[in-house]
Amino acid sequence: MMNLAAAIGLAQIERVDHHLARRRQIAAHCDAQLASLSEFVLSPGEALWARHAYWMYTVLLSDKVKKTRDEILTALEDQGIETRPVFYPMHQLPPYREPGGAYPNADYCASRGICLPTHGRLTDADIERVCTTLRHILQA
Repeated sequence: MMNLAAAIGLAQIERVDHHLARRRQIAAHCDAQLASLSEFVLSPGEALWARHAYWMYTVLLSDKVKKTRDEILTALEDQGIETRPVFYPMHQLPPYREPGGAYPNADYCASRGICLPTHGRLTDADIERVCTTLRHILQA
C-alpha cells in the first residue's frame, strides 16, 4: 500500500463507527420505505454473530417484476439516481469464463439485483426520493 493510501485509510478508520452507523441508518430507512413492496427481496439480514456493513444496499427484484433490471436502472438514471447492478458472477467474467457452466442462482441474482445509493451524505429526503421513484417505476 502506498503511503498516501495508508494515510487516507488511517483517517477513515478513526471515524469507522460513525460511517457504519450512518450506513445502518440509511439501510433501516430503505427497509422501512420498501418493506411493503412485494416486488423485492430486501437487502440480506444479519446473523446473530455478525453485523452488516451496508457497503451497498442491495435489493433483488422478484419474479413479479416484468421489467428487466437494466430497464429499471435506466429509468432511475433518467431521474438522476445513480445505481449499479450487483456484481457479475465469476463464471461470466472473461478470465474465469466457463463455457457451458451452469450456475442458475448466481445468474438469477446478477440479472435481478440492484444496488441503491448508500453514501453517507444521503439525507432522509434523498432516501425517500430514491424509494418513491423506484416504487413509481415498478408500478408504471
